[in-house]
Amino acid sequence: MSFEQFSFHLDLTKQFFRTGDLDRAEYHVRCFLEEVEHEEAYFYLGLVQNSQGKWEEALHSYYKAVSINHEYGNPCNEIGVVLLRMGKDRDAIYWLKKSIRCAQNDALHISYFNLATLYKLWNRPERSLQYLHKAMEIKKDFPEAWKMWESLQEGSNPSTNSN
Repeated sequence: MSFEQFSFHLDLTKQFFRTGDLDRAEYHVRCFLEEVEHEEAYFYLGLVQNSQGKWEEALHSYYKAVSINHEYGNPCNEIGVVLLRMGKDRDAIYWLKKSIRCAQNDALHISYFNLATLYKLWNRPERSLQYLHKAMEIKKDFPEAWKMWESLQEGSNPSTNSN
């Protein structure tokens, strides 16, 4: 079989993942991975596992994707998000920053937003605003970023905090 024939499974994985059919998505990505080791397939397997709450398994899949392609930022971002959920903030920041340095990142604005979120949690609004600004430069129509921007701006304005 050719790579194109195997990639049919990856296309189905993406389709089923987008519609929330995680069982079918996992089946097709595993069929693909039985024949071809591919960073995007491991990334999607990680997304499925993460959506199922299997964080350790998801991390393993994301790490495998990065080991295949060190310049693939999407799994680096997801590693950061999972580590953040696990309370491993220091490890998360390494991976989130790595994701913005990678040459291949399909959603760079999300990586910046996640860094902004982390700095907001650490009560570092100035750093959070810097990363939000970068996210909004990349994607002007980013409602979550604008909402956090406004929240941080209100919190840093002393006139809004009095009486």
